[in-house]
Amino acid sequence: MQGGAPEEVARTAPVRNLRERFATLAPVDADVRVEQLPNGLTVLLRETRLAPVAEVQIWADVGSADELDHERGLAHFHEHMLFKGTERRGVGEIAGAIEGAGGRINAFTSFDVTCYHATVPSDVVGLGLDVLSDAVRASIFDPDEVAREVGVVLEEISRSEDDPHHVLSDALFAAVYRAHPYGLPILGTAESVSSFTRERVRAFYEKWYTARNLVVVATGDIDGDAVLEQVHTIFGDAPAGEAIRQRPVEPRQAEMRTALEARPFERACVDASWPVVPFQHLDSAPLDLLAFILGEGDSSRLVRRVKEESGLVDRIDASCYTPRDPGLFGVTLDGETDDVCAALEHVIRETERVRRELVTEEELEKARRNFLASKAWERESVSGMARKLGSGHLLTGDPMYEEIYLEQVRNTTREDLLRVAESWLAPEHLTVAAVLPEAEASGITHETIAAAVESGVASTQRRFTAPRRAAPSEALQSYVLDNGAQLHVLPRRDVPVIAARAALLGGQLVEQESDAGITAFLASMWLRGTESRSSAEFANRIESLASDVDGFSGRNSCGVTLDCTTEQFEPVLELFAEALTCPAFAEDEIERERRDTLAALARREDRLSARVFDLFSKAHYASHPYRLPIVGTTENVTRFDRDALIAHQARLVQANNLVVTVVGDVDPDEAAAAVSQQLAALPGGARIEDQLAPDEAAPTERRESIERKDRSQAHLVLGFRGVTLRDPDRDVLEVLSQVLAGQGGRLFLELRDRRSLAYTVSAMNVEGLAPGFFAVYMGTSPERYDEALTGIRDELARVVDQAPVAEELDRARRYLIGNHAIDQQRSSGRALQIALDARYGLGPMADAGYPARIAAVTADDVLRVAQRILVPEHATLAAIRP
Repeated sequence: MQGGAPEEVARTAPVRNLRERFATLAPVDADVRVEQLPNGLTVLLRETRLAPVAEVQIWADVGSADELDHERGLAHFHEHMLFKGTERRGVGEIAGAIEGAGGRINAFTSFDVTCYHATVPSDVVGLGLDVLSDAVRASIFDPDEVAREVGVVLEEISRSEDDPHHVLSDALFAAVYRAHPYGLPILGTAESVSSFTRERVRAFYEKWYTARNLVVVATGDIDGDAVLEQVHTIFGDAPAGEAIRQRPVEPRQAEMRTALEARPFERACVDASWPVVPFQHLDSAPLDLLAFILGEGDSSRLVRRVKEESGLVDRIDASCYTPRDPGLFGVTLDGETDDVCAALEHVIRETERVRRELVTEEELEKARRNFLASKAWERESVSGMARKLGSGHLLTGDPMYEEIYLEQVRNTTREDLLRVAESWLAPEHLTVAAVLPEAEASGITHETIAAAVESGVASTQRRFTAPRRAAPSEALQSYVLDNGAQLHVLPRRDVPVIAARAALLGGQLVEQESDAGITAFLASMWLRGTESRSSAEFANRIESLASDVDGFSGRNSCGVTLDCTTEQFEPVLELFAEALTCPAFAEDEIERERRDTLAALARREDRLSARVFDLFSKAHYASHPYRLPIVGTTENVTRFDRDALIAHQARLVQANNLVVTVVGDVDPDEAAAAVSQQLAALPGGARIEDQLAPDEAAPTERRESIERKDRSQAHLVLGFRGVTLRDPDRDVLEVLSQVLAGQGGRLFLELRDRRSLAYTVSAMNVEGLAPGFFAVYMGTSPERYDEALTGIRDELARVVDQAPVAEELDRARRYLIGNHAIDQQRSSGRALQIALDARYGLGPMADAGYPARIAAVTADDVLRVAQRILVPEHATLAAIRP
């Protein structure tokens, strides 16, 4: 049912001016200015002073669903071409100008819109707007660049064919939308993209990129009047235009559909979806809340019953996708092929339950609190603010539409959820898509899926009722708790949110071949129940507080994270400490985690861009723990037991190994007292530093590891031994990485832009307490593998032979410094950086000196470090290719 028949949509929830329904709302947020130029171009401005950062976005009111048959993929292709040169800037100079000023630039295309966005330091807002506007208004669409970019997009299409969930999404949408263009891939097809010419690209641009179809958004630390004046200057003479959107209406779906794909993947993935409503429909908020109750969060119905209790899936979630036209309510799951039908039966059983009975008050209030709390976190990011304004305006005509949506969230009742479930989630309107391993696909057919759906419906035919259930200093403050643990508190009073991080030395660095992965397993077990709460009770309590507590494990560290609103800090802190210090290690939860981890290892076989780094690490390090996979091996995970986890917990979770940071809307002394109370019982313990493996000598010969897989792309990593966190060349290597990486970097410009060898190419500097690595990654077509590898080696030879020119060096330094400022927006990022720097012995405020250190890097420094690190005879090559 594509949003129901048109008359049904109008009858159940009219899509009129919804502000009439909520008369208490102000017409527009007082902080938001809405301006319109005489030619029809809209400008949205919101000034905030949370950080010296600004966001500039230019939205085009055109997406892939607006393309004609001969234009399939052109909306997305413009996202690429508008970075390929203008009358004033050559290839690479669009991105280079923003990155060189310390900013980030990118773009995205959806079915409905295309958006070009830049996050920049506030002192270069004018440059950000000038660069984006130049791309949007003055791109030249050089025929040679069109041809090159066709090659790049073909690589992107090829890459998507190696992603099981991308294949699943394409199959699902094609099955649901048989008339509406949402059924066609946003990227286009290889056939359609190969037919693009400059004339066709230009015609699409002239039709859609007109003033009435564009919206300029600027948020953050800006001068609104200055931005508006600049927009007038740049866009004042733009033609108004009059593009007419013509989209066919999808007929109502009358019976269940299936779409089954057999591919050379390792695991099955399935999506069960129902056509629902468009973005502006009054049922949108109730459907979002229903999706949360069903499958968002560890205490949701599907996660508890289908994943945890039944053990039929590795991962399951629910969501509601509501674009401009009627969207989809879906449940996605991953698992073994043999369990697909049984899992689907459970899914239908749960969706039928919400169609037949009221959800509990507790479930509704938990979902409501989480949606409302998310508003506070979004206020931390200027890009998030801008995106809300731009999408709200284009999809509804109201940049502050989110306020209407949130008012609907506040007013939604249990009866509303029952109504929308009954209206939209009927089994006859269901589409099931599945991507299955080729060797196992024959057992799953339309008939077996239909039988599973029928069985799920039949099991809930009996009606039943669910049970009812009833101004302080802004500087960093440091403390040492009585047991020796360190605490650092940084107040930030702008936004009512708090982030806390507990960091321990751990991860790969403390593991051996025989127990690789045990720290990651332990970090997951911290969330699977404590001595006083079961796993379900713990998850339910966290989500009831609209907060998040999670575990992490990496190369050098592990720990626990906390994110909450100010009012929930004390009860969430109790859960945070409980998870870290009092895990239950219940046998049934260990088995559930073992099942999930083994499934994740199996899925990793299909994530070739990640798998190739496993190959690289194992080849590059002969004996050091950095060679081991962070999540472990199948053999090790099968052996982990309660005794091993208790021993590893006792080894790592000690006060002498612990740093806690709290950043956000807190009083430092009050936060310190609360943390001290929660962690007082933690024992001191021995120095973990004395137990670490010694550093391993760097390779003095070429090493190679090649794995063969029949996939659409080849993936390769070429890397070298890097540096430690304490190495004085660490910051120089960061600059070298940026000279090569980014959209203005040498690798991107030469191998992607000029030679169309890849969709993705990147350079990275990975440091550690022990020497890490410096590497280049590329995904390319198999037939161009040798050319791609040679191209990488040639570019690395260039940086070894010659220092970067002043423009390259300045771009790299400004990008790193500007992105550092952008990353400072969120309390969560600040908290983790302070915790890790303190635990690694660098000092809690080590990161504060990062901009000055980067600014001090010279061209000679970059040349010297390139010659130190990038020794061709010492390189390690890892590749996965057909």
